[in-house]
Amino acid sequence: MRLDKKVIEAISMAGKGGGEKAFAAALIDFKRVNACLYDFVNENTQEKVELKKQKNLQWFDGWKYHNLSEEDKIITMLFVLHDGDKVSNIYSMPLGGMIDTLLSDPEYDEAGWTPDVLQILHTLKGMAHKVQSKLPLKVKAFVEKHRDIVTLEYAAS
Repeated sequence: MRLDKKVIEAISMAGKGGGEKAFAAALIDFKRVNACLYDFVNENTQEKVELKKQKNLQWFDGWKYHNLSEEDKIITMLFVLHDGDKVSNIYSMPLGGMIDTLLSDPEYDEAGWTPDVLQILHTLKGMAHKVQSKLPLKVKAFVEKHRDIVTLEYAAS
């Protein structure tokens, strides 16, 4: 993945929402899309990117992560951490590696990161598509604990 670091330095991450519009220019050769599991796609390489913007605590729609396909597992999760309105760090990891790690580490069970919970949430969403369910993840602690699956893409100078 190629990031334009000069653009990143100028991005304001203040405010609510996912930050996709503000961050789009920093992703070189990626196009903004509206897909369930990802926000951007590189039409040349077919790489897909899901952007998660947060200071630390990120909430996930657990139902989305039940029975991921092999193609889904290689989606790049891009965590844009910010402090106020400036980007501080950007980490990436494959979606499949993230989910496998969350489901195999008992530390995350209480927050709902278990295969049974994901399956139940998926079934519930199929029965009532407007139902919302969110699973928490403290991104900074996750990144620190699982450095083996994470790539540091950017650090503010």
